[in-house]
Amino acid sequence: MSYLTTNDNTQIYYTESGQGKNLLMVHGYGCSGKYFQNNVPELSKNFHVINVDLRGHGNSNGAVSGERISRLATDIHELLVSLDLSNVTYLGWSMGCSIGWSYWDLFQNDRLSKFVFVDEPAWALETPDNHAGLLDYQQTLDFCQSLYTDKEKALSSFIKGIVINKNLDLTDLINDSIKANEKFISPLFYNHMANDWTDVIKTITIPSLVISGKKSFFNWKLVKKVSEDLPKGQFEIFDDVGHMLFFEEADKFNKIVTDFVK
Repeated sequence: MSYLTTNDNTQIYYTESGQGKNLLMVHGYGCSGKYFQNNVPELSKNFHVINVDLRGHGNSNGAVSGERISRLATDIHELLVSLDLSNVTYLGWSMGCSIGWSYWDLFQNDRLSKFVFVDEPAWALETPDNHAGLLDYQQTLDFCQSLYTDKEKALSSFIKGIVINKNLDLTDLINDSIKANEKFISPLFYNHMANDWTDVIKTITIPSLVISGKKSFFNWKLVKKVSEDLPKGQFEIFDDVGHMLFFEEADKFNKIVTDFVK
């Protein structure tokens, strides 16, 4: 078990496996690095894979401050600096995409060579002008409150709702999710939902792969729009799965990522 101590004295958990080109994997909201359990073993056959538990999540749940996407992006930068890694492919899923966009906004391509963005529109909030298909302002506030009221129920329901195959055993994943610090992840969720990253996305100059699940709760056309706004973007869609496409169709996902990183 490895931990980074950040410049504000927060412990960030991460693992390393494999050798080769550097591939950093950044999970989504309310989750952890464990969600990539169907991907890391295979990807580490070809790459040096760094898998992180974000601040406030999983084994990094000791965080008591920094409930902002920008702080999570800074943690990632500190991790890459501390490990002295360069030419890194940053793979972000869901909120991990927003953290990647924030990373670019703050640090540009420092230590990065490519991006993989998995199933996240530029703006996750449902508004009359942005049909993301997730939550509107009031629903966002209600979800934030539910984390204080019954974190286990809120996160369990959320995770079960993002897989298409309802027969999957998600017990280990949900148990890792509920390690999260509700006093941290509740305000973080609002911060995440409120940001529109369109202006940043249009400035990303390194090769970027965008992947979407057609059955996701997000409007896949808005995810595809991210690839169209990227100067060097390309797009892949999974027809039969949704938001956790990397988990439900791991073999296909691993091959697409391997080909892109190579």
